[in-house]
Amino acid sequence: MTAILVFARMDSVRLPGKALADLCGRPMLGRALDRVRRARLCRRVVVATSERELDDDIADFAREEGVEVHRGNDTDVAQRALGCCDALGLDAFVRISGDSPFMPPELIDRALETMHLENAEVVTNVFPRSYPAGMSVEVIKVDALRRAHECMTAAEREHVTSVFYGAPDAWRIVNFSAPAPAYSGLRFTVDTAAELEVARSLTARLLPKPELAALADVVALRRSLEEVA
Repeated sequence: MTAILVFARMDSVRLPGKALADLCGRPMLGRALDRVRRARLCRRVVVATSERELDDDIADFAREEGVEVHRGNDTDVAQRALGCCDALGLDAFVRISGDSPFMPPELIDRALETMHLENAEVVTNVFPRSYPAGMSVEVIKVDALRRAHECMTAAEREHVTSVFYGAPDAWRIVNFSAPAPAYSGLRFTVDTAAELEVARSLTARLLPKPELAALADVVALRRSLEEVA
């Protein structure tokens, strides 16, 4: 069984509270959920946040959206993922960041198709990265993460998958790539106040249904904003 786990927390160092920052009348996490819930090959979506009181608003919002919530360790995000998978009886999960409001559901489907076809422990589009930041997707076998967790450093436990990429020969990793160099230089993640303003501009131009915009359309719009700037 597989689920899409959307990881979110409120205390971003560079942009505190960004998970629920407004994107044209809807929190950023809501925009991300709107996108990932359109994936065809996995309909189960879970928000994975911490147990801290600070993240209560994230959990409350997800429940209001009718989305399952799992709460776990703040800094050991790998353990949070494992706890969620154990609670739900998962054997694999899709890892998505809550600060990716333009995540293309078709990339989630492509990653899941690749996992189905390949004897992989990790399917990724970031090793090497060819899609923009904010369009990263990984599908991870739970057994592989459990084995990796035993030898992770504190930093690796926070970043979850860096342990795999640091020793690629030890794991069955399958990467899929973008049509090079179609997305060179683009970013769609939201880590700073400036990127939040870009995300708002993009979202405003994609209304009333930004979740319906295809990858090519989002990229073309982002390019057009760069030209104006």
